[in-house]
Amino acid sequence: MGMNRSKRDVWPPYEPTRHVLIKRTDYRYARPFQGYVVDWRREGKSWVALVVFMDERQDGMPLVQMWFPVEQLTPLHVDPNPTRDAWF
Repeated sequence: MGMNRSKRDVWPPYEPTRHVLIKRTDYRYARPFQGYVVDWRREGKSWVALVVFMDERQDGMPLVQMWFPVEQLTPLHVDPNPTRDAWF
């Protein structure tokens, strides 16, 4: 019996993707926040997402929940099957 998993022994990809990057509007070249979409709703003809993220701008990096327009979000596709060296 080998040490490698078979190709059938993997987790399926997450659908729909809920991990996002939040484009910053306070400073153009700032690194985006990492967030997690909790809910969606329609406002007029566009969509907004309720996102939870840690606000790195504030002391203690508080956990914040805010609504963002979909144009300000970039989906992050997470691979649930990392390689052995994924953490290094």
